Amino acid sequence: MVERTQTAGWPGEGRFTDDFASMIRARRKELGLTQGQVAAQIRIEEGRPIGQTYLAEIERGHHPNPRPHLIEEFARVLEIDRDVLYLAARQVPPEVAEELRRLTPEERAAAWRVFKRAVMEDDEERKASAARGKTKGRRAGKAEGGGA
Repeated sequence: MVERTQTAGWPGEGRFTDDFASMIRARRKELGLTQGQVAAQIRIEEGRPIGQTYLAEIERGHHPNPRPHLIEEFARVLEIDRDVLYLAARQVPPEVAEELRRLTPEERAAAWRVFKRAVMEDDEERKASAARGKTKGRRAGKAEGGGA
């Protein structure tokens, strides 16, 4: 059995990409699991496991719109944040969809603007942090006699 100590995070972290198929494949390989091992743990709504062939098709992107139940199952088995998987599948979690249905079109537009602003601010913070890290590295190099 593979010891799992960390939950996979945001698409783009490490070797993950931002599409569902690639994320599933990358995480399975990272955990050292075969398609057969993962397929045996992923259950459809009726309780039967999916087949290895179906998982191979998912990993190749032949099923780009997974059902919410399967997204939840992959999140559980591969220990990936479920919200990240919904995002990678280009879907919103069911509870978010329910809340969105309750909003007026104007409220949905406002919610979308808030979301976009938060994403942009987070991206700007990451870039600024990376730039600070590069500056520290240059200063350290100069202090050690490595700079001009």
